[in-house]
Amino acid sequence: MELKRLNCHTEIFLWRFFVHSILVIIRITPEPVLRAFAQLTGRVAFSLSGKRRKLAVSNLASAFKHEKSPLEITTIARQVFCEIALNTVDAAIFFLKKPDINRALSEYISVEGTEYMDEALKAGKGVICVSAHFGNFMIMSLRLSLMGYPCNTILKDRINPVVSEIWQDLRRKVGINWIPARPRIRAVSGSLKWLKKGGILFLYADQHKKDGVDVTFFNRPAGTVEGPAMFHLRTGAPLLCAFIVRTGDKNYKIVITPPIDIQQSGDRDADVHAVTQAYTAVIEAFIRKYPEQWWWPHKRWAKNIPSLSDPEDIL
Repeated sequence: MELKRLNCHTEIFLWRFFVHSILVIIRITPEPVLRAFAQLTGRVAFSLSGKRRKLAVSNLASAFKHEKSPLEITTIARQVFCEIALNTVDAAIFFLKKPDINRALSEYISVEGTEYMDEALKAGKGVICVSAHFGNFMIMSLRLSLMGYPCNTILKDRINPVVSEIWQDLRRKVGINWIPARPRIRAVSGSLKWLKKGGILFLYADQHKKDGVDVTFFNRPAGTVEGPAMFHLRTGAPLLCAFIVRTGDKNYKIVITPPIDIQQSGDRDADVHAVTQAYTAVIEAFIRKYPEQWWWPHKRWAKNIPSLSDPEDIL
């Protein structure tokens, strides 16, 4: 028992040393070097992450099988890995290297569609903002918060307790509000209270949920989280979508869409399905426009269709 406890303490110490060392390296390394390293990391990860690489290619092949060639699909999949690495580095640069983060975010991130958010807030019921693991989603709510919009997000903690602790500390320092996803009843209660106060609740609705609502996503049935629809129907809070898109080497644009307006039938299950389908369609439209900026290396559908070719045949 003592040996097991000692090993646990040693592992925590090593993880803490490793993560803090990375943070120090980020602070002292010039930004161009960090971005070049991110590009290299993305390409290496694409080459070495066999399971995730094949999953990304399989998902892309299924979604664009009649629109893009195997070479185009593989090229996009590689770009996805590079984008994930770049977005992570960009977020770290904002959090760790910018003394005035508000000014930095204002300089590099433009916002489109604030009129929809302003109008929705006038209802006084809060706003439900559906988004996705798209672009640099880690900094989107922070940018809007620093503009004066009261944003909050339901987030799951990292499995690794050290990484989770440090990530929470970084979020607090830069001013990101969040509601822990567990326990679930507390997350729901906290979300309802936030909406009642007139806040903006960000919810991510682009990952597979086994017992979720089956809606159409890229012409295939996909189990989808119904939380945004249920909050919308329960509270009457306006529901819209927002995404952050990379527009250049360092620049981004947040796009806020018009509110989703579905005529309610009175049948709860039918209304939940209709609203869930509506925001899923908006997410799909943005992914189709910027396919390299979505997280394809995850299991979005219950069953994956084999890709048309393995990327190793094309590299």
